[in-house]
Amino acid sequence: MIERQNRRQRILIITLVVICVLLVTVYSRESKDGLFHRLQRFSLDVVSPLQKGMSTVLSPVKDGIGYLVDLGKARGERDRLREEVEELQDQMDETKELELENEQLRQMIAYQESRPDLQLRAFDVIGANPDVWEQTIQIGAGYSDGLQEYMAVLSEDGSLVGRIILCTSEASLVQLITDEKSSVGAMLQENAEMGVVKGEGGGGVRLELLNQDAEVSTGDEVFTSGLGGTCPSGIPIGTVTEISERRADLSVGIVIEPRARLTRLNRVMVVVSPQPTNMPTVAEAGG
Repeated sequence: MIERQNRRQRILIITLVVICVLLVTVYSRESKDGLFHRLQRFSLDVVSPLQKGMSTVLSPVKDGIGYLVDLGKARGERDRLREEVEELQDQMDETKELELENEQLRQMIAYQESRPDLQLRAFDVIGANPDVWEQTIQIGAGYSDGLQEYMAVLSEDGSLVGRIILCTSEASLVQLITDEKSSVGAMLQENAEMGVVKGEGGGGVRLELLNQDAEVSTGDEVFTSGLGGTCPSGIPIGTVTEISERRADLSVGIVIEPRARLTRLNRVMVVVSPQPTNMPTVAEAGG
């Protein structure tokens, strides 16, 4: 029974192959007006409109599928580009930070070379408290790093930031020159007139000259005088920006703009030598 079915299938296949060969042979040998050529043209005339209609009907579906595929690809490309942009932004931020650190280091080295009489050490700022009541920052170094109270603290370009008022084994509290309790011996660069620079809180600094009749002009540079034994002399403090009428206490109101950028400190230098010789004087302690 099975052999008979297999025989029939083989005969059918052979018959179909023979018929196909005959049809191809006849088609290839007959003229363009032959029967098979006419049937081909007729089938094209009949099928083509149906194909066009189906293509028109299915075109929105095809376009929709293509849109979805393209949309998926576009989203993937968008996510990839977004990741690349974020990576490039991170690299740019890191580059800017490195450039800023390099510039700060260059300034510190340049200042150290200009002041061979000072021994300086650089430390990171680890905290800040610049509010109305207290103008201070914290640095990540203390007694174990050779620091002590009343050492002067400078910015990267050598401008006066303040001085250490509290020191522990691993950290130190720095009082900024803008703090209301801060006062530092100072002098005018133009005529060496002496005075005291006092903080006014909120970022303000004023100069009180010992000689109330001394000549002073806006733009005059103010440096530390070295008096009091806590800050070495010749350290830039700031520039006179305003001179007002005499106050009730008969002192001239001289406003100074600090040279150090006190709100943007991330690394500072501490003058570890010469060391402070004594505690601030009454004048320097702000009364």
